[in-house]
Parts: sequence; structure tokens; C-alpha cells
Amino acid sequence: MLYSEAEAHLVNLDRCAGRALRRAYLVLVIAAERAGFHATPRDLAETGEVKIRDGSERQLFSVTVTAEALLFELRRPALDSRPELAGQAQLRFAGRLSGSAGAGGITIRLVEERDAEDLVDWLFSNGQAAQLRDASERWFG
Repeated sequence: MLYSEAEAHLVNLDRCAGRALRRAYLVLVIAAERAGFHATPRDLAETGEVKIRDGSERQLFSVTVTAEALLFELRRPALDSRPELAGQAQLRFAGRLSGSAGAGGITIRLVEERDAEDLVDWLFSNGQAAQLRDASERWFG
């Protein structure tokens, strides 16, 4: 799927002001795809977006692309299926969070490749991705 959406991903990459942010974008997209999710880019009026969905097309995560940062959102379906993610995110990404689980989503601000790698290590490795997919299947059917 990445190949067929290459042009839209390139548009999103062009929105990133620097090399570190472009690398962070690639880290997120490739890790999500390798973990079994589908990362669909969208071009919005002033920002870009990547919708990250599971095999049942539930949008568990999204990434808003601005010139200065990637805003990675843990969306309600992910937080409903794995409630502990909210607390883990607060501990791991303190100072870079906005929103709350009760408000429907938690946003983590990423500005460089290392930030994206930290998120990927936490969310898309060590079985976390499989647990999210399994839990969302049980929760949403």
C-alpha cells in the first residue's frame, strides 16, 4: 500500500520543515505498516494527516503533520481497547502531551526522529501492536 500512496506521503514529507521531522514521519509510517496497521496519508488545507487503521478499518491513531511537529494522537478506539495506554503515555511522554482519555484522545508532540523512535518502541514493538489489534477485535468485534 505504501507504494500506491507514495505521492501523498511525499506531500506530507514536504510539509515537514527539517530533516529530523521528515525522518520522524518515515519512522512512524514504516513502523505502523510493519506492525500490521495501514497508514493512509491525507492532504488537508494547512496540514497533512496520516490515519492509522487496523485490519477492520478502525482508526486507532492519527498523525497531524505541521512544519514544526508531528502530532501523534492515541484515539478513542485504542484507548477503549487498552485503557492503560493513557497512563503509560503520561509517564513516558510527560511534557509532550495534550488532551486526555476522557476527552477522546491523547496527543503526543514529536519533533525529531528520536521522539518517533521512542513512540514506536513503546507502541509498535514488544507485542504492543498485536495486543492492540487483538484487544480492538475483542472490543469492537
